[in-house]
Amino acid sequence: MKTSIFKLAGASAVTICALASTNASATEAAFGRYTPGVFAAPGVGYVPPAPGVYWQSSTMYYHGSASKNLQIPLGRSIQLGLKSDYVSQTFTGIWVPELELGHNLTLAFSMSLPLQHLRASVDVRRFGISDSDSGLGDIVFGPMLGWRSASGTTFASASLRIFAPTGNYDPNAIANIGTNYWTFSPNFSFTTVNPETGLEFDLTAGIDFNTRNSATDYTSGALAHVDAAVIQHFNKQFGVGIFGSILYQLQDDKGVLADRLDGFKGRSFAIGPMLKYTGGSEANPINASLSWAPEFGVKNRMKGNAFYLNVSGKF
Repeated sequence: MKTSIFKLAGASAVTICALASTNASATEAAFGRYTPGVFAAPGVGYVPPAPGVYWQSSTMYYHGSASKNLQIPLGRSIQLGLKSDYVSQTFTGIWVPELELGHNLTLAFSMSLPLQHLRASVDVRRFGISDSDSGLGDIVFGPMLGWRSASGTTFASASLRIFAPTGNYDPNAIANIGTNYWTFSPNFSFTTVNPETGLEFDLTAGIDFNTRNSATDYTSGALAHVDAAVIQHFNKQFGVGIFGSILYQLQDDKGVLADRLDGFKGRSFAIGPMLKYTGGSEANPINASLSWAPEFGVKNRMKGNAFYLNVSGKF
């Protein structure tokens, strides 16, 4: 069991950054960088020690709606009855250079390219108005530093995700796959496995710091998020788990619209199931995980369901 779990963590290492390019949380337009459950995945704390290039394909679908009475800052105005369907297909590469850092440390660099489609609607004078947007979203890149225990059963990593405003953005549109601001997100991830019982625990915690949206003069407040998962491995291929996620905005939003909405601080929680499968060869395993994140305890954002499918491996 020890070997199979180690390979699982190795192939899942790109989860650390690949899942970051999403657009549905509190803050401006009730959209941001994080959705509950996005970092709940096997092996999140592991950074592969072997030099090379690793890959991940991450697919997300989110459907959510806000209360018809919830006022939401959207572009240059305040809207009611926001609903959205959001699909994101993100491709990530992680490069591990040939460096001898010692102390069981590994340095790596990642880049994520998201292809996204968003359809959104609002209620205007009892009539629904809808809009859609598709294309390349906000690119994510940054460094990560990984550590592994001598026993090979405990892993930790620190990373900095940098979101660049490369996606489409129109302050007069209802649907935007871009946010028009930079985000800097330091994160810490941890994974530990028990080779005797097949039990795995994963944790990722981070804070998103956002710059000002120059088109709307709106600054979304810092947002903290935590994802934790427990996974039981039954054999070399299959595992089942459960995860919990917390989204909690630490700071008020700033701007004219934010002041009218008393800072528009948001929060959301999710608890959901996870399935894991490991295939491929012993030398090049391929991992897949599927999870569902139903939201509850929502404030100042849409409430909905997110579905994640992640497949990862090594070139």
